[in-house]
Amino acid sequence: MNVLGLITEYNPFHNGHLYHLKESIKETKATHTVAVMSGNFLQRGEPALIHKWARAQMAVEAGVDLVIELPTVYACATAELFAFGSVKLLDKLGIIDSICFGSENGNIDLLKEIAEVLVESPSSFEAQLKSKLDLGLSFPAARGKALTYYFKEKMIDSPEEANKYSGLVESPNNILSVEYLKVLRQLKSSITPHTILRRKADYHSTSIASSITSATAIREYLYLNNNIQGLTHTLPATSYNILEDSFKVDIGPVFSRDFQQAIFTLIRQRGASSLKKIFDVAEGLENRIYHCSLVNDSLHDLYDCIKSKRYPYTRLQRIMMHLLLGIDKDTLNSFNEAGGPQYIRILAFNDKGRQILKLCKENSTLPVINKVPQFNGDPLAEKMLDIDIRATNIYTLGMKKKDLVKQQLDYAFSPIYVR
Repeated sequence: MNVLGLITEYNPFHNGHLYHLKESIKETKATHTVAVMSGNFLQRGEPALIHKWARAQMAVEAGVDLVIELPTVYACATAELFAFGSVKLLDKLGIIDSICFGSENGNIDLLKEIAEVLVESPSSFEAQLKSKLDLGLSFPAARGKALTYYFKEKMIDSPEEANKYSGLVESPNNILSVEYLKVLRQLKSSITPHTILRRKADYHSTSIASSITSATAIREYLYLNNNIQGLTHTLPATSYNILEDSFKVDIGPVFSRDFQQAIFTLIRQRGASSLKKIFDVAEGLENRIYHCSLVNDSLHDLYDCIKSKRYPYTRLQRIMMHLLLGIDKDTLNSFNEAGGPQYIRILAFNDKGRQILKLCKENSTLPVINKVPQFNGDPLAEKMLDIDIRATNIYTLGMKKKDLVKQQLDYAFSPIYVR
């Protein structure tokens, strides 16, 4: 058995994901595939279009063998923590041979070089990073400029060679790729990393003219048009059918606007001093958040009021999701200190997925959660799972299907078996 690990959100599973899946299997010669997938809230600080079981089913219908859930505390987090949780979970499975991720660069050796600098943190790099942060830049932008400076200094006699590093960690998938490589190196993991060059659609593209379209564009289309008919060429037939069926029965789509009132209520209720405890709130940002909540009444306007070079939209969106879900700094730190994800939570699988799970049970120290009501873990695992359950219970408030709003779906739903 040669097992490939994938780190995913599949929001929704589209033709670009199918291309990446097929190319990754070809690149690694994998016989089996495991996808670690975010649940109902995602890394950019947004709710998923449709719930995690439906998105996991899309993936297995398209050829992934097993989908397991990335715990919410890592799914809705910074790139660094998202990568830590995802890679640590794959490593703890004890059976993953390789990992393959998409990047705008497509050159694994260059990405490894950057990851090595970030792990080793040479003094010249750290000094540049601090100076760029002092200018008020966001962390990703400051780090990108510091890396460019570091490589130009290191290769002072080869400026053309140094230029290939310029801007490399300022594009989303390159950033995540480097973070994955950092964690693999820090863990001294035996998992072999690979990367696939992203095809055609840019991560932030909002065009749906091509058959390979970004998930951002698909979500934007659904937000503006409130129908799925124009997306037939962008999705595998199985994904399209699952989306269509979900929308027909009012399971989705779910957007950030569906939680707007709740977020404003929480900000105004808690006040600035309490907001300071929320993860990723720093440097007095709590005061600006509270002030802006009093003079605005939409999330879009709230973000416009708060944002700056240091605090871009995605960071603000994540902060609001942390607030909504009740994720504070102390809670997340306690999980990190305990080693990250505490369980293997099954969302969907096929027959080959069953083979993978059998191997996991023989090789992993993590407990496997098949059905939530039957799980009896240690206090830390229970605490992490409680946050996943809370996230789902809040997520259902964004659905229009009222009978689901009245259920605790993590207790009602079982993993989906695709024959």
